[in-house]
Amino acid sequence: MALKRRRLVQRRKALGHSQDDLASLVGVDRSTIIRWERAETEPQPWLRRKLANALRVSADELAELLDSVSEVPGRADGYTLLSSVPLDFSDATAAVQFTEGFSAHDLASRRQVLEQLSILTSVALLRPIRQWVASLPVIPDDPIGRDNLDDLQAAVKLFRRWDASGVGGLKRKAVVGQLNAVAESMHDTTEATVRVKLLSVMAELAQLAGWMAYDQGLPGVAQRYYVLALHACREAGPGALPLGVKVIGDMTQLSTALGNYDDSLDLARTGLYALPRTEKLVRAELLGLESRAYAQLGNREAPDAARSAEACVEVWHEAADAEPAPDWLHYMNQAEVDCLAANTYTQLALQADDQSRWRAYAARAEYHTLQARQTRANGYDRSRILDEIRLAKARLSQREPIESVSVASNALCLAEPVRSSVVYDWLIRFHAELVARHGGEALVTDFTGQLRDYLRSVAPLREGDVIAVGD
Repeated sequence: MALKRRRLVQRRKALGHSQDDLASLVGVDRSTIIRWERAETEPQPWLRRKLANALRVSADELAELLDSVSEVPGRADGYTLLSSVPLDFSDATAAVQFTEGFSAHDLASRRQVLEQLSILTSVALLRPIRQWVASLPVIPDDPIGRDNLDDLQAAVKLFRRWDASGVGGLKRKAVVGQLNAVAESMHDTTEATVRVKLLSVMAELAQLAGWMAYDQGLPGVAQRYYVLALHACREAGPGALPLGVKVIGDMTQLSTALGNYDDSLDLARTGLYALPRTEKLVRAELLGLESRAYAQLGNREAPDAARSAEACVEVWHEAADAEPAPDWLHYMNQAEVDCLAANTYTQLALQADDQSRWRAYAARAEYHTLQARQTRANGYDRSRILDEIRLAKARLSQREPIESVSVASNALCLAEPVRSSVVYDWLIRFHAELVARHGGEALVTDFTGQLRDYLRSVAPLREGDVIAVGD
């Protein structure tokens, strides 16, 4: 069965619009409208207002149209992201075959092909993730000793440092090539302990390939690698459970970036449910992601957002001295915890109407943002840029537009040598918030020009995503 947003289609037709008409009104290609109506992708947050205006509906009504997805006869099995990436976790031997197949497809494909890969949302995404949790083995494996896989694990560690420096996306194919080689080697591996270790490495590489794909602006590719990582974690046994839940956290971040906040919250909750309370570092990250999802859902969820943010900080401090971080969680330090809390409090401050409330939230946002900047270790270049954008947004939440633009301009300078879709997205979303609040001011017009000049030089296709002052 295929998926279709029938109510969205009906609304378009009720207004007398063809798909071409709607595409012209929103400023996208007709193929984008087709993918939206087939529930293959979600409108980016900065396009939702234009889509709502074109359909003459409110933001809440648009959300209802997008959430209303039904099955229709057509393409085979909606339980499959691509023919080579199954979402059915009942097959306990799928990881190697499908990882080898999809990584080879990725290596051979041009970017234009990868950009067209669909994204699953809502029940089509959450149902298989819950199936993964339900299918986890409960009998612990015997401990596995060290063997000759040390060199391979060292290579994975090097790949992660590439990514942290902000150049990882440029070397994504090297990671995918290594993943493909590991998957191929599994065919000749019969020793149980070596196989489990290789599956764990394969899961780490798939997770990293997914993150790098996301950072390159390829969300459909990212989602597929995350699913492949979950397959490998399941086959690797209980020892890989924390990594699997961390992957669900990555899927949470992807859903948040796409504006699918209900999915983000459900994914975070699913991950927390699956994770033993002894795994506190991963739990701290999931709590931080849960708090951000709550904050994005509006003022009614503000108490839960603040509660989860504080729990994130508390749980991390409990784990910091007692639990060494695995390398796939190397970034989960004091700075990262403060970032997670700052994201939540900034969002709460931006949307709060009551002055005393937004001032309190903004003060917490400032505290955690400055703490993150102060404790950020060397080698995390992309994170340093995000720290500056986060501070600019925190200043905006304090109703200080001049200081906010000054900090954002500094972020543009820092971002010049880095190629990261995550950085572009953050800058574009910050600018949209700035325009919504202070669009008529000269400093906003000046920053709009700076941002467009920056994107024109590093990501020309993203320049059109910048909202013009007065739109």
